[in-house]
Amino acid sequence: MSSGRMPLMLSPVEAFVRRHLRFNFIVGLMDGGAFGLGMGFGSFAAIIPLFVHHLTDSALLIGLVPAIHNMGWQLPQLLTANWISGVKRYRPLTLAMTIHERLPFLGLALLALLLPGAHRPTILILTFVMLVWQGFGAGMAANPWTNLVSKVIPQEMHGTFFGAQSAAFNGLAGVSALLAGLILTKLEAPTSFSVCFALTFLFMVLSFVFLALTRETDSPAAGPPHSGALLKRSSRSCGTTPTSEPSWGYAF
Repeated sequence: MSSGRMPLMLSPVEAFVRRHLRFNFIVGLMDGGAFGLGMGFGSFAAIIPLFVHHLTDSALLIGLVPAIHNMGWQLPQLLTANWISGVKRYRPLTLAMTIHERLPFLGLALLALLLPGAHRPTILILTFVMLVWQGFGAGMAANPWTNLVSKVIPQEMHGTFFGAQSAAFNGLAGVSALLAGLILTKLEAPTSFSVCFALTFLFMVLSFVFLALTRETDSPAAGPPHSGALLKRSSRSCGTTPTSEPSWGYAF
């Protein structure tokens, strides 16, 4: 060639990703937008604490609502990182785990519907069962989802994709939060909460459909070194004194 440049040789996985990039980008944005619409109706910062406040006056229990979600979101990610890195396809695992992230909102809608004629402490206990289930479901879905997106979106477009999806999520979550406020104003509690949680579940089902449309192919199941082995090597290296220039043998 006159330019002296060699043609870019893509692996089968990279060629598949490039071929389906536009489709995966669009369904990814739709997934994030629908999920944001749902989360605005079932906010852990406003709507769910208000519902718990109808069940108890305990500030401690009300404050536990976002804390349970945050703990459930973080802990499973630490425990499953090495396991997730070894799978060939992330979409089936993501879909299986995210069911546990979304289904509890249907449970909350039913609990709110049953509240007028039910034993209030029992509804309170079941509410926290749903919150724990949802939190750990979100944590179990987080790693495979992140790996899925990193696989189907080229590295140079990660910033563009995550920025666009975050804008869709937060923008539509703000819209649905305003609508949730109107629902809480117009309808009597706990019917208003049941409607909000049902709408959360509805939009999360829509989000699930878009997520399921993501196109993915098999990839080599070559994950990073096991964290235990890495820590063991690190601890050994801490006790030695280098006699020459360090050798950067690990690729992080």
